[in-house]
Amino acid sequence: MKNSFATIHQAPRVKIPTAIVLFLLVISTFAELRAQGYTNVATQSVTIEVKPISRISVAGNPSQLIIKDEARGNEQSLISDDNTKYSLSTNVGNMKIVASINDRMPAGTKLMIRLASSKAASEGVVDLSNAMTPVNVVTGIGKGIESNQTISYTFAANAEVQDLPATSRTITLTLTN
Repeated sequence: MKNSFATIHQAPRVKIPTAIVLFLLVISTFAELRAQGYTNVATQSVTIEVKPISRISVAGNPSQLIIKDEARGNEQSLISDDNTKYSLSTNVGNMKIVASINDRMPAGTKLMIRLASSKAASEGVVDLSNAMTPVNVVTGIGKGIESNQTISYTFAANAEVQDLPATSRTITLTLTN
């Protein structure tokens, strides 16, 4: 009796070397990537910029400037404080520091300021008593950093000023060109 099952013929197996299979796989992958816009070169646009930097900060607050009877002179009495420091940083040349006061000083009194500077020209002692608009206190500041520079305040009262209740003023320092 003959086998009733149909004879199935299989094509003979051809053995393809592994290297060729891998090569064809890599080539087809690169072809697919290239078709999607991928290449072996990629470019980007990078935008760069340096903006002007002008920073000033203060550390500490001055002590109360109180003129006592024993400090009073015949014409004008003075008291000073130099416990406050400032630091600055700038990448812009020919800068300056200006100062202003938020309210005028009482009649017969003055508030003066002096900023030390190791790299620029201090204007020395500057009267802020009526400086509602900024006045120069340091000029000719070049690019760089100044740290821990002294701020000195001096309060003066004429002999006619007999009694002045405690009051305060806000001093604004601005680094500008």
